[in-house]
Amino acid sequence: MNEVKRVAIVGFGSLGAMYAGCFGRAMGADGVFVVADEARTAVYRSEPTVFNGEPIAATYLTYEEAAERALVAPFDVVLYAVKYGALEEAMTQSAPLVGPDTAVISVLNGITSEEVLAERFGWDRVLLCVAQQMDSRKVGFTVVAGCVGVMALGVHDADDPVQQANLARVTAWLDAIDQPYICPEDIQHQLWGKLICNVGVNQACAVYECCFDGIHREGEARQAMIGAMNEVAAVGQACGINLTDADVSYWLDIIDHLNPAGLPSLRQDVLAGRPTEVELFSGTINRLGAAHGVPTPVNERFYTAIKDIESRY
Repeated sequence: MNEVKRVAIVGFGSLGAMYAGCFGRAMGADGVFVVADEARTAVYRSEPTVFNGEPIAATYLTYEEAAERALVAPFDVVLYAVKYGALEEAMTQSAPLVGPDTAVISVLNGITSEEVLAERFGWDRVLLCVAQQMDSRKVGFTVVAGCVGVMALGVHDADDPVQQANLARVTAWLDAIDQPYICPEDIQHQLWGKLICNVGVNQACAVYECCFDGIHREGEARQAMIGAMNEVAAVGQACGINLTDADVSYWLDIIDHLNPAGLPSLRQDVLAGRPTEVELFSGTINRLGAAHGVPTPVNERFYTAIKDIESRY
């Protein structure tokens, strides 16, 4: 496999734009391509998006334009940063970008997007990934991140040499551009650990209408968040993932060091009147809890409350 020189990013919200900004600083606009439909591409081209005070160095392409380029020079990495509800359509439109040696990375929330991508592209291409500890926020054409966080990366089958070669190629690229990452020994544990964080902090901030400071201090919002996180750990255990109180404590410590004025993605969606990813959070935990006989009352309450908020847009 050749070294990574051409990266396509599908999804240009706060996370996709943050990664475009990070990659663009190291690779330039000739190496980073933001791919979208015609309408969105026209908007992205109309005014430069600024990341932490600097215009993002990226080339904006429609899906058709990107597919034409892929025929000549395939993309080395395709990174998906869309909302989960848009993933199926994004996969269909971006499929021509994925060649035999293209690495596919999802920075979507939850524990299901890689399975969906692997059904389309195969585990030889798809890496397991958790994007964590970042605090990016996008408003209009401005993206700010006090911390770009770290990618946790791994493979579906640790004994598969093709998957391991794919991972090695991607980590060599991340080393070259000085992008933070880790390769945890148990990537499934890491995926579920991030779910503990997301289920708690995203939903609590949305339901209790607060920034991170609202769940930093003691009170109803914080206790509800911790209750939801404990339910994730219990459901994970029932699913064969070795989650303990130590995992909840680990993610609580990370949450407690987030920018007090920051907002998680689901709270941002609610404020903007967008569909949320509640199905990835309490929706997933409630379904798995019911299947395994694990009670999830806090997540059931969060799910109902967030669905009610969405119904009033």
